[in-house]
Amino acid sequence: MKVFMLAASMMTLIAAGPVPDAAALHAGLAGRWTGSLGYRDYQTDKMSEIAVKTEIRALPDGVTVLRISEFDDGPRVGAVFITTASLHDSKAGTVSSATLRKGNSVEIETETLAVTAYVDAAHWTIVAEADGSDDDKPARLRVTEVRDGLLLTATKDVQPKGTATWAFRNRTLLRKAE
Repeated sequence: MKVFMLAASMMTLIAAGPVPDAAALHAGLAGRWTGSLGYRDYQTDKMSEIAVKTEIRALPDGVTVLRISEFDDGPRVGAVFITTASLHDSKAGTVSSATLRKGNSVEIETETLAVTAYVDAAHWTIVAEADGSDDDKPARLRVTEVRDGLLLTATKDVQPKGTATWAFRNRTLLRKAE
């Protein structure tokens, strides 16, 4: 059974033709998306969910993608905007990003990227990994993006330094606005 599934998945990749790099797949996300951000609250260890709107713009250079996300962080804070500018380096298999949010320091990180599944431009999986921090502690960070037509799911897992276990941190579920 495992051999059949492996052979079937290989045929899907062969039938789909060459697999585009992550920059091309991320550029294909251009447009407006709406959905929710679900995250694990550290104090209560419970899931919380808030509405989010995201606009993605791919620049004509083929390697730069801008994302602007807006969510309501409650009556005391109000609307929060997070802007991320990403520059892909296909030769290195990385993306370097600068993330801006009012009241926070600019976050700069470089992630390694892998296209782990590909059927076509609207059905794929990209896994990004980087060293960073979670809850102000060193950790390995992994974001798995899955595009399934008009749906995009990004799941962030963290692996605290010195452990082998990955833990869920947050998930963004978006639907492309038509």
